Amino acid sequence: MWDDAVLASQKSGKPALVFDLDLVDSNSIKVAREVIADKGLQAFIRTHFEPALNDFAVDPPPSVGLDSLRNLGWRLSGLEKDYFISVRPAIVMIAPDKKEMDRIVFPQQLNSGQLEARLTEILQGKNTIQSTIAEFWQDSNSVEKRQKLIEMFQERSKYDSVLYHLQVLGKRNDVPDVAKEAQIRYAYLRLQIEGNTVPIEDLMSKLSSTPQDSSLHFDLLERLLEHFQVIKRVDSVSATYERILKFIHYRDPDILNDYAWHLASYSKDSMTDAYAMINEALSKDDKEPNYYDTRALVLGRMHRFDEAIRDEETALSYAAKSDKEYFQTQLSYYKKLKAEYDKLEAQKSSKAHADKK
Repeated sequence: MWDDAVLASQKSGKPALVFDLDLVDSNSIKVAREVIADKGLQAFIRTHFEPALNDFAVDPPPSVGLDSLRNLGWRLSGLEKDYFISVRPAIVMIAPDKKEMDRIVFPQQLNSGQLEARLTEILQGKNTIQSTIAEFWQDSNSVEKRQKLIEMFQERSKYDSVLYHLQVLGKRNDVPDVAKEAQIRYAYLRLQIEGNTVPIEDLMSKLSSTPQDSSLHFDLLERLLEHFQVIKRVDSVSATYERILKFIHYRDPDILNDYAWHLASYSKDSMTDAYAMINEALSKDDKEPNYYDTRALVLGRMHRFDEAIRDEETALSYAAKSDKEYFQTQLSYYKKLKAEYDKLEAQKSSKAHADKK
C-alpha cells in the first residue's frame, strides 16, 4: 500500500513512488502491462524508490450514501485525498517528509524508457512544478512561462492557481489573442467545475460583432445550453434556445427540432409550443426523418397515437438504410402505446357504462 511505502521511505531516505491506477480502466491497464512491466524499469525503480501500487479498482465501496465521482475517489483513497489527485492513472513521487516532490500525469503516454527519463529528471529537480515556479518568478512577464505553469497546475488539479493565472493572462492587452484564449478557458473552467455561468455571460457581453466574435458567441451559448441540459434546468434550457434563435436571426430547423424535443421531453405544459415549433421545422424541410420522429414524440405526449404512428412511418420512409432499425423500433413503440391506451380507454368506458346502470 502507498502509506507503507511512505513509512519505508522515512527509514531508507528514498522517495516513495506511488502508482495510482484503476485496473479496470484501459489506460491504467496499459501502464501496468506495457510500461512498468519492463524489467529494466523495475530495477531502476527499486534502486531509487520505495514503490507502491494504489489500485482504486479493489478499494471497498462506501457503506452508505452517494458522492460525486471526485469525492468518492477521495474517500476511498487517502492518497488521492491527501495529494489532490483527481485523474487516474497518475504517478506520485513523495519525499520522506511526506511532501509531494512531483507527479507524472498521463503516464500511459510514455514508454518505459521515457518514464525512467522523467523520473530521473524529477530526482534531479528538473522540469518539476517547483522548478517551473522558480523559473516563472524570475521572469513573471513571460507569457510562455505562465502558460507552462498553468498547464502544470491544471495537471495537478491546482484549480485556484489555474484560475488566478488565467485571469492575469486575460488582462494582457499586449497579446490580445492570448488574452482572449485565457478568458475563454477561464469561463469554461468556472462553468465546468463550479457551474458558474457568470464568467461566460460577462465574456459574451464584451464580444464585438466581427465574424470571429460572433462564432465565439454562438459557441458560448451552446456551452450554456449543454450545461443547463446536463443539470436539467428546463426553464434555462428553453431560455437559452430562445437566445440562440434570436442571436442567429434565423429559425434554423435543426435548432427548432432540438427545442421541440426538449419541450416534449421535459415540459408537460408546453406541448402546444412544441407542436408549433416542430411543424415550423418541417415547413422548412419536409423530408427530414428526425423531424417526424420528434413530432411523433410530441403527438404521443398528447395521446394522439394514430398521428404519431403515421409520423414514424413517414420517418421510416425517408430514413437512410443505416437508421431504419431505429425508426422501426420507434414505430413499434408507438403502436404498443396506442394498444395500451386504447385498452385503458375501453376499460374506462366499460366502467362508466356499468356505473350508470
